Amino acid sequence: METANIFGPIKALMDEVETRYHQELKPRTNSLADLISHIGKYKGKRLRPALVLLAGKCVGEIAPQHIDIAVVVEMVHTATLVHDDIIDEASMRRHVESINSKWGREISILFGDYLFSRGFTILSALDSQVATLLLSQTVNIMSEGELIQLQRRYDIGLSESDYFDIIERKTASLCAASCRLGATFAGANRKVSDMLSNYGLKIGIAFQIVDDCLDVMGTEEEIGKSLNSDIEKGKLTLPLIRLVNQLPRNKLESARELIFQHNGKETKSAIIELLTKHDAVEYAFNTAKNIVKQAQEEIAPLPDSKYKTALHELADYIVTRRK
Repeated sequence: METANIFGPIKALMDEVETRYHQELKPRTNSLADLISHIGKYKGKRLRPALVLLAGKCVGEIAPQHIDIAVVVEMVHTATLVHDDIIDEASMRRHVESINSKWGREISILFGDYLFSRGFTILSALDSQVATLLLSQTVNIMSEGELIQLQRRYDIGLSESDYFDIIERKTASLCAASCRLGATFAGANRKVSDMLSNYGLKIGIAFQIVDDCLDVMGTEEEIGKSLNSDIEKGKLTLPLIRLVNQLPRNKLESARELIFQHNGKETKSAIIELLTKHDAVEYAFNTAKNIVKQAQEEIAPLPDSKYKTALHELADYIVTRRK
């Protein structure tokens, strides 16, 4: 099942978010027109706006603020992608040339900042400052995750616990915030908001694990973005951590050299062969599946509805997607 089917119960609301998103990004000056037009081609899954809306509909009614927040979380997410492509020197994003590849590092940095500022300008107009506070805290947490990951590059001693701490910060925190804000602005109490936030955190973790598996096992044509960037930039992800943990100590240095110090098709094939031999990717996928089950258990106490069903199906989709 694809996200278009899963998001069926909120299609009209998602269409509204999409229209508003493009309205808010409409350039105030012609000099930004090409950049804005290009970023409009970054048509992703819109996972985070959907989480805002589905969490809200699970517990109450959608208010105008939900649309504002859904637009902002997508802007924040897109800004992080622009900045990620600078760090990873990625040439492709969502089947189109990355901003960094097309316009260079300086413009990419400033354009990512522009997207952040546009989002927080929208939040500043809301009656409540709850969303501004939570999302500003979340951006801080995401930045911490990226910084920690960069500091731990080429670190063969990175543990699974370290890895989970990084991805919880850099990826899952925004999914958790999206769910919490959706629930809060629909009138949910703290207990229910926590429940949905925990769901968002867990599917965000699972999403990143699957992304990391696809980075080493997928193809750029299918997935639509530059791959092997984690290995090339010295980032140990769960499949690689599992591989390292399965190897005897006298093989660690040669594994480190293979993973981090060589590039090319032959090296990738050798790494994939090792990952397959030690069931490292299967281990990572199974870990993601277990976390998804935990996410579904988090929302089990919610009243049954088509929106709760959509969250359940979305969790399943996270670990079956191949792009």
